[in-house]
Order: sequence, then structure tokens, then C-alpha cells
Amino acid sequence: MTVEMLRSLAATQSPPLTATAVNPLFDSVALHKAWEILDIIHRYRMPFSPNTVDRSDEGTLKFLSIIYTQVRSSSQIQMILPAFPFKSPNRLSKTLGPLPDKGEELGMAHLNGLCAAISDVYEPGAELTIASDGLVYNDLLGVSDAEVYFYGEHLRQMVKDKGYKHLAFIRLRDLVQWKVETPLDVATYEKHAGEFRQRLIDRFTPLDYDCCESIRADEDVCTTYRGYIKFLTKDLEHTFVGSNSSKRSHKLKLEAIAKHMIARGKVSSLESEAFSFTTNMNTMQAFAGAIKANYPNHVRLSIHPSCGSTKISIQVLPLAKLAITPWHSSPCFTLDGRIEYGMRETFDQNPDVELVHKNGQPWYYRYKSHLYSWSKEVEIEPLYPCGLMIRSLTNLSVHDVDMQMVRDLAQEVSPVILRGFQDTRDRELFVKKAEEMGTPLPWKFGLVLEVKDHGSDSQGLNNVLSSEWMPFHYDGLFKIEKSLDADGNEVVRSKPPKFQFFTSVTPSPKDSGFTLFSTSHLVWHYLPAGYSVDDLRKLSWTVETESFDNAKVSGLPLIENHFAHNRPCLRYHEPWPQEKTAFTPTKITVQGVPDSAEICRTLDSLLHDRRVALWHCWEEGDWLISDNVTTMHTRSSFTGNSDRCLWRVHVD
Repeated sequence: MTVEMLRSLAATQSPPLTATAVNPLFDSVALHKAWEILDIIHRYRMPFSPNTVDRSDEGTLKFLSIIYTQVRSSSQIQMILPAFPFKSPNRLSKTLGPLPDKGEELGMAHLNGLCAAISDVYEPGAELTIASDGLVYNDLLGVSDAEVYFYGEHLRQMVKDKGYKHLAFIRLRDLVQWKVETPLDVATYEKHAGEFRQRLIDRFTPLDYDCCESIRADEDVCTTYRGYIKFLTKDLEHTFVGSNSSKRSHKLKLEAIAKHMIARGKVSSLESEAFSFTTNMNTMQAFAGAIKANYPNHVRLSIHPSCGSTKISIQVLPLAKLAITPWHSSPCFTLDGRIEYGMRETFDQNPDVELVHKNGQPWYYRYKSHLYSWSKEVEIEPLYPCGLMIRSLTNLSVHDVDMQMVRDLAQEVSPVILRGFQDTRDRELFVKKAEEMGTPLPWKFGLVLEVKDHGSDSQGLNNVLSSEWMPFHYDGLFKIEKSLDADGNEVVRSKPPKFQFFTSVTPSPKDSGFTLFSTSHLVWHYLPAGYSVDDLRKLSWTVETESFDNAKVSGLPLIENHFAHNRPCLRYHEPWPQEKTAFTPTKITVQGVPDSAEICRTLDSLLHDRRVALWHCWEEGDWLISDNVTTMHTRSSFTGNSDRCLWRVHVD
């Protein structure tokens, strides 16, 4: 069966047929789910190089088979990625130091999001195993075994601290099945590192492997080799350079290292290039063989461009324009939440950029702004995939928070979360700070809405005051203003507020009751082929519901320019049929298009996309300010009758 035949088989069964109804060898329900999961993985795929022959159809058949088998047995989807070796040795020009920084944190969040996205549609979930290849070639680049160890340890702690439960790690020791149960502290790691390498060579280096022939004959190997040359040129620009070293000799040394990173040879061949290494080293070919032998039923991911026949090449960094990794670059954030990746020297030379430290360590760059001029007792950090966390390090009071500055920040990057501040549950102060930010807008229930589970009593607010999942929306859609047009006809318009202002006044569940925020610029970034902002701007839509006094509003623009910075913003409400709610349904129709449902499905998928949506887990005392124009939101379900309670004020 071809790829298209399999996809057609999975897609055309509605309702899905049983395995025996189609073919005793196929379970179409499992096949359909396997396609859905593979499509999610493909969202994270890096674009194919123009010079690369696309053979991803071969990879699709291979990985669809693996995923199908796991789905059919209701097993967790397993993926493996060789990556995160150590920081580039060029800390003067490329990276911020030897330890993980905000770049690695972004990469981990991005990869954990891939697994979480699979878990959103497949209950057994997914796990991504990161196989560090640091010991495979660190000595070639002059990086010590100890540095590899500490880099890996800090990554593991980062994943633990952030709660990235879908990520796992293995070391070279695990691949060579080193059974000695010795605690792997840094001293033990350094002592046995050479033995791990040698065992890798002995067990997994192919017989009669010819590196040069492999580079000539295998497109993926050639692509990897060229990538190594590119990175080594910058990585080692300050290494192996002396008075007796010419540009040509340095180039030959880099080529030799790149070849040995593909397949390491004997000491004699290295010495012929004027190097001296103490042991027969392992090979990248052996490392790949070890992964294949140990994890044959894992979906093989890669950080390197490839033709797609044996691995899926993915971007480990969000919003990256090129195949770039956090251990070869430094991250820099724009004021509006976008991310740039580049060389340390580039950002250091830019007068508009400043370096931010965390716990005394260089952490990331950002473009300068007076909006960051807070007390030194405050830590400001971008969130993935959107938003900004402002954390008090010394229990400062919100009395002194400049709400105009918070408002201006929220207009640029939403949501803005204040955490660790005192007096956030003072109701009178909460209202006062809302007034400092703008004009509070009351509803029929008053100024402050207590957002909590009221069971079946919705108070006319549909499922807002419940514990069930809500649709993506912006607040105030049903805040109706009626007027007469020039012909005397009644016109119904929506008058939503500009900002939401929340405080969490109770502890919240840790694994439910999330508030999801999706910002427009990320929706636009991930628009699929065939859609554009210009085309969507021409569309309008209608919303109908029996709730909110039988509201029906037509002619709503799908895109509006922001009132402050004029950037395009999505204005939309996710369709919410009766099967999704115990309350009244909400019907959405996009006007003037042949298939309204298809556009809604596309927008709904983007809003829920883990690369777009921030899943905010509330902590008691959080203040959260969200721009209600550029950012849409929803709430995940939580256990009914729990103590989860937020206060909310709308501000114009």
C-alpha cells in the first residue's frame, strides 16, 4: 500500500469501520489515529532544503507502521532524539557559557509540547527520549567530559523543575548497556567516559565502514558532514590556531574532525592531520547504530536536515528560521514576544540589546525598553509559547506596581503574570489597581466577577461559571450595543473590553483548570498553506446562542487591527455544539465562504496548537493581565465543586 492509499483508507471511514470490516490485517480506527499522531509530529518538522531530494514518503510508511502498532496495543508513543550534547566551545562568539540557558529551556518546552499535543488526542500519550551524544565527539572539540556531565545534569534538573513530564534522558552508558550499578557522579563519569566510547566502537561500528565513501554515496551523511563543517568553522575559530597554522591547514583540520565525527578512525589517521588523541574513538555511525539497535520501535527524530527516509528532521527551537540549536546559539526576545537566535557576538555588538542574567548566570538577550524598568528585586522572564512572567524575589507588594506599565507590556506581549507579590487578594486594592490601569467596565452582575464552579447555575453566562471545558473566545463578545443605522434599522454591535484582569484567590488544581491563552502573531506564524492574513481579513462571521439573552451578532470581522500598535488580531469564537456542553450551544458561521466549517476547524486547531497556546497553571495570589484584543483564551475542565476561584475585572 502506498502512503496515499493508507491515508485514504484512514480518512474515508466515517464512522470508522472495524478491523474485520475493512481487512483482517487493518484496524482503521487505529490507522486513523496513527495518521493524526504522525501529522502532529510533522508540524514540528523542519523545511526541506531546496537541494535535498524529498524521500519523506518512505519515512512516512516506516513511522506510520511504528505508531500504528503502538496505537493498536494502546501503548505510549515512543520517540527518540540524539541531541543536547554540550555547549559550543566558542563561548566568546556563539554561546553564553558552558551550561544550559534560556535557549535550552525553550527547546525543552517545545519538545515537551510536541508530546503533550499527542497526549491531547491520544490518551496513552507520548514520551520523547533525548539521547545525549556529547561523549561521542566532545574530546575532538576540546570539551572536557566533566563539562558534558554538568550540561546533562542541568538539563535534567531543568526538566524536573519545569514539570516537563513527557521528556526522558539516556546517556551513552545506557546505549552500550553498561551494567555496573555505580552512582554516576562527575568523578565516575570522567573515569569511565573513555570506556563508554570504546565499548560503543566495539559493539556498533559497522565492519569495513568507509567514511569518505559514505559521504559520497549517502545524501543524509553528506548533508550532516556539510553541517558539521559549517558549525566547526565557528565553533573552533579560536581553537588549533597558532603562529604555525595557516587558513588552509586549519580548514583541513576542520574537515578531518568532521569526518571523524561521522566515523572516527585510528589514532594514526588523526596524527596525519597534526592531531594527537589518546584512544581509538567512537563513531557517529556507531552511535546511530546503537540507537537503532536499542530503540528499534521508536520514531527516530533528528536535529539535522535529511531526506526524510529514515528519520524525521525537526526544529528543536520554536520560531527558528533555520536549522539552529540552543547549544550553537543565543536567544534574544523582542518586546512583542518574538524570538531571534544568533551569535553572542552579534547581540553583544547591538546597542539596542541587553543581556539578562538569572541566578548570576547569563540567561538570554532582549531588546531594551523602559517597560522593563522594574525594581532589581523583580525577575522578568518570557514564557513559552507566549506571555511574560514578572516575579517578585522579595515579596514586594502590588501597592507599588505601575499599572500603566503593566498595561503597556500586556499590549505588546500577553498575558503578563505577576507572581510572588503581596496583597494580591485584597479586593479593594484589586479594584483600585484596575482603575489605575484604565476604565473598569461592569456587567449586570457588578464589577468583579467571581469565576468559579456554580454547578448548573450559569447566571446567564453559559459555561463560564462551571467546571467544564470552554471554547476559545474573547471576553465581551456578547456585550451588546444596539443602535440605528442611517436607514433607521436596528444594528447590533459587540463592544468588548480591551483588557482582562484576574487574580487567583484560592489554590488551584495542578493538573486541571488551566487557562489557555493564544496570541494572534503565533496563529499567523503557523497558518497552513492556502491561508493568509490578507485573505482572512476579508471575512466576517456570525455568532448565535440562546444564552446571553438569545444573542445573535452578524458581520463580525475575523481580523481587526489592534487599537494601540495596529497589528492584525484574530477576533473569533470557537464553535461549541451541544455535545461539548451541558449548557446552551454556540453556533459560528463564517460568512461568504463555501466551507465555513473547514475554516473553523483550521482556526480551532491553531488556537489549541501547543506551539501557540500557553497553558497557564494558576498559583494562589497570581495577578494576570491579558490584552483581550490580541489574545484569545479558554479554560480546561477541572473537578466540579473544587475551591478554584478567580476574580475578574474588565478594563478599557
